[in-house]
Amino acid sequence: MRRILLASLLLSSQAVLAESFSECPSRAFLTQGAIAATYGVNLVTGDYGLLQDNMATKSKVNATGFNPNDNFLYGWGYEKQKPVRIHNDFTVEYLEVANLIDGSGFYVGDVSLTNNTYYVYRKGSDYGLFGISLDENSENYMSMEKVIDGSSLSLRIFDMAFHPSNGFAYSVDKTGVLHRIDVESGTSESLGSTGESGTFGAVYFDVDENLYISRNSDGKIFKVDVGSGNYAAQLFALGPSSSINDGARCALAPVSDVSDVNIDFGDAPESYGTYLKDNGARHGLTDNNTLYLGSNVDGESDGKPMPLSDDESDSNDDEDGVQFATTLQSGDTAVIIVEASSDGILSGWLDSDQNGTFDADEQIIIDKSVVAGKQPVYVEVPAGASAGSTWARFRLSSTASVGANGGVSDGEVEDYNVNITVEGSAVNYYPSSSGWTTVAFEDNWPYEGDYDMNDLVTYLRTSVYRTNGEVTAINIKGELAAVGANYHNGFGIRLPDILRDQINEEDISYTINDRPVIADYSPLEAGRHEAIFILAYNTWSYVSAGEDCLFYRTEAGCGSNVQMRFNLTIPFKTPVESDIAGVFDPFLFATPGAWHGSHFDSPPGRSYEIHLKNQHATEAFDYSLMNGSGQDASDPAAKHFYQTTKGMPWALELGNRWQYPKEYRDVTHAYPQFPSFVRSEGLENPSWYTFNNAVESILFKD
Repeated sequence: MRRILLASLLLSSQAVLAESFSECPSRAFLTQGAIAATYGVNLVTGDYGLLQDNMATKSKVNATGFNPNDNFLYGWGYEKQKPVRIHNDFTVEYLEVANLIDGSGFYVGDVSLTNNTYYVYRKGSDYGLFGISLDENSENYMSMEKVIDGSSLSLRIFDMAFHPSNGFAYSVDKTGVLHRIDVESGTSESLGSTGESGTFGAVYFDVDENLYISRNSDGKIFKVDVGSGNYAAQLFALGPSSSINDGARCALAPVSDVSDVNIDFGDAPESYGTYLKDNGARHGLTDNNTLYLGSNVDGESDGKPMPLSDDESDSNDDEDGVQFATTLQSGDTAVIIVEASSDGILSGWLDSDQNGTFDADEQIIIDKSVVAGKQPVYVEVPAGASAGSTWARFRLSSTASVGANGGVSDGEVEDYNVNITVEGSAVNYYPSSSGWTTVAFEDNWPYEGDYDMNDLVTYLRTSVYRTNGEVTAINIKGELAAVGANYHNGFGIRLPDILRDQINEEDISYTINDRPVIADYSPLEAGRHEAIFILAYNTWSYVSAGEDCLFYRTEAGCGSNVQMRFNLTIPFKTPVESDIAGVFDPFLFATPGAWHGSHFDSPPGRSYEIHLKNQHATEAFDYSLMNGSGQDASDPAAKHFYQTTKGMPWALELGNRWQYPKEYRDVTHAYPQFPSFVRSEGLENPSWYTFNNAVESILFKD
């Protein structure tokens, strides 16, 4: 728990300076204790810290609410049994109110944004719902006016919060029923069950119509989307528990402040719950945070699913706390090595059915105590686990019963892309299980064009699954890194020596940016004998260069974020004997119907392809195009393809995440050793493509 003491000086009521808050804060405020103290609560993580332990009162303060009309907090002070105004130093100023009900002890209250009135409620015929206008121009200013008695409006609630715009107050009673309260008429409507029961002593709204309810007994914070019509409460964070609990926040503020980067989020694809909007897994990083996995942890304001995460960079990668000592084999016990910075509680999940979510029955580690340092942890891989690429999530904190999603106040979450195998199976990765290779194209074949090799740049990673030496499935992951082309091009990959009818087309999985696209079209190209997969018919359909830009990620400031990530899993009908490996056969083709230069009488479409040097084209290619025009020196009879008279290629494959040239900058100028590498047939300057051998000023940088 972080404790920040802002003030401890007891102020007399005569000396109080009425200082309001300077803004509508995103943080929630919680008053607790028989002698009131104020805590700041980060609803995103449940992290809370002491803001004021001396509120200038000798008793508790309840029924609090934030008023965006004047930026003060208001509440009911039990010491003098009258309303209080709470200043920005969290000290109270007792207010003189007409028609005050003595000895009332109100514990439910909030400020209506729409009519600038502080409302308090307590059930029972002697009490009820009352309004106190805070508008100096109102005839009822600072007068306590009864709306309805507490026997006519009889609700077993412990706090309420006003909606940011519709004028209604909302609360959840002890049985878990959500109520909408009309404070003008003094009536209420039961909207439905939230599925959670208990004493919800702190209730808040955010600007997106989400209601947050905090249960006193265990501190769990739930979110209810009142605007959706689905009132089921979703566990959002684990917060502080208390027998005396009342909350308030500015309902016009979002629940998260984008400037708050002291939160650790997961990195798995969006479907697993990574973004805050999806209640992604997250941990508060307090000032004295000493609990994390591995050697370090960094923070952000929201989740960044792979590959947007900084974990793609070796210098910032903080996913280092879990190592897989053995393979994850279906029905077997696997060993992982967990490194914790200090003692904590570990939980883990494995998406064993590969449906893109961590289901309740997929938890493989439940509240396991770990100590500082490295230790083995044994996990059972379900016997029915599907072979292939999937995700695992591990969470370390000081809190037990943490779920796969939601917030906690400390610790760290780490997500890992893993592979599940079956007995007798193996996985071969290229270039590695976590690395990338780059495929880059110049799209002016048979002419050299500007030869900047950035007309289409894609990062790729492949996995080949084998059982008893035979191929059972293939996975291809990729990122569209650059489109520096005036032409419209598509991108495909052929599996060499594999036939179309060997593929189990019905079970192909293809996602773009973690969303399935198989329903729109099958990536397995129809009408072919070869196994050809079309990842995109027009790459410009998936990226945007940005304002004042002609190309995507080849000019400074133009489309600086990767906008297309794809994941293709290809199952075989029966295991296939094949030595298939590496990057397979990636190729560029002309988008059907799109212009591709004045040297074509009509758009060439799929009949036009560019492959890696000396790789023959697919069956869709028109070999009459290899007629010696331009700089092309292809000779199909001699199995020479896609090379110039000097042996230079129109496509490259580099075994790293290559930094390609800027727009219109010749690759031979950016990498001066490249021509000698080609002339020597790879004997000279084999590391020509590395950053150390480049002219840095010519390269594109994110």
